[in-house]
Amino acid sequence: MLLLAALGANMPMAAQAAPGGAIGAVTETVTGWEGEMAPLPQYQAYCRTYGGRDPGCAVELGGTAPLVGPTRLTGKQKSLSMALHVHRQVVDDLIYREDAEDVWQILGSIGTGMEGDCDDVVMTTIARLVRRGYPRGALRATIVQLPADGGYHLILAIRLGNGEMYLDDRHRWPKSAADLQALGYRFVAQEVPGQVSWVRALPDFPAVPLTPAPQVADRNLSEQ
Repeated sequence: MLLLAALGANMPMAAQAAPGGAIGAVTETVTGWEGEMAPLPQYQAYCRTYGGRDPGCAVELGGTAPLVGPTRLTGKQKSLSMALHVHRQVVDDLIYREDAEDVWQILGSIGTGMEGDCDDVVMTTIARLVRRGYPRGALRATIVQLPADGGYHLILAIRLGNGEMYLDDRHRWPKSAADLQALGYRFVAQEVPGQVSWVRALPDFPAVPLTPAPQVADRNLSEQ
């Protein structure tokens, strides 16, 4: 995905603060994220296109209303299992194609097929989970840097009561931050639904180890 140039341009920039400040409970942070980053041009373009469908897009970026609602899932295992199920459906249906110009899409929308890459997987999964009643504040696009100079990559953070778990099209099962760091991933930045600015990862992310959610067993997929 073509995040490298945009990240290089945006990381040093001051945040584009949303007028009126933060919005309600959506401002809650998880240990390890701090500071602000201007949203990538790809994300801004996405919100201009899909702001009417994605409640996570700030009004200033094209959203239709301020975001309200919880910032964490309360169903724990069941909620994570269904999120994984939906994510795997998107990944399995995907015909992988890296864009010449990085465009974030909700795949399967009018005018789009199922061709795309990691950012399309994340945004499509978010859209499908929101339709199932998941709170948008608990679903967060997250930028990571892959090991061995593998470039930048977008994954989906699922915010639970005891921390975050991550859905990644490169891995079948949810991963904790520690799991991904052990594989050589480096966390870079994360969306804050309802706000203009994203947050950056601290150098020692996560600063305090998070309690991982229970691993989802194979049988959960067959039960959906």
